[in-house]
Amino acid sequence: MSKNKEILCPHLILCEGADATYFMIKYIDYLEANREIGVKKFQAMNFGGNEELSNYLHLLTISKNTEIIKSITIIRDAEKDHIAAVHSIRTTLEKYGFSAPMQPNEIASDDKRSVAFSLFPTLSSHTENGTLEDMYVKNLVESADELLKNIDNFIDGLQSKGRCIPRKHKSRLYTYFAVTDKFTALKLAEAAEAGAFSFDCSEMNCLKSLLKEICSE
Repeated sequence: MSKNKEILCPHLILCEGADATYFMIKYIDYLEANREIGVKKFQAMNFGGNEELSNYLHLLTISKNTEIIKSITIIRDAEKDHIAAVHSIRTTLEKYGFSAPMQPNEIASDDKRSVAFSLFPTLSSHTENGTLEDMYVKNLVESADELLKNIDNFIDGLQSKGRCIPRKHKSRLYTYFAVTDKFTALKLAEAAEAGAFSFDCSEMNCLKSLLKEICSE
């Protein structure tokens, strides 16, 4: 587990990439502060890119402290094909002998531990294409519809002139941050902590229900 800290908590949340990991760390802090979950029950860890999940799960089977793991929840973007994302996670879990839920936000258990997975942007059993950033921008605390329309027009204008913007979802959100006084230069999770994003939204509440259920298994 060289790319992450050692396993310290019984309920792991394996996240796709640094942004999702840091975001989930802040969300766990939020839940603990509001006494929605017990302190030091959950630990968010970065498994890297989606193609690296296989290697990460393999490391979990051979690393120290794995006996303390009571549950594993995988969280990643649905990206451009939410059906393929579900299939990929289930296939990878089965490859290394983990229980594989049939669909997102469902829990599969065996005599060792419980396993679940969830996909941004919906974080529910209903899946659709998209990312963490798509969920984030949908749940901004500030009413920003008009501003986001202007940002979309700006990005579309750049693309029409031949500018390659491969991660439009990130460009859209960080352009919004850049034109505010309060959130300029903040990372995604830092902006959430500063009040840009509402943790009390339907998507995060679906995830909260999943985490509370898997913690009680």
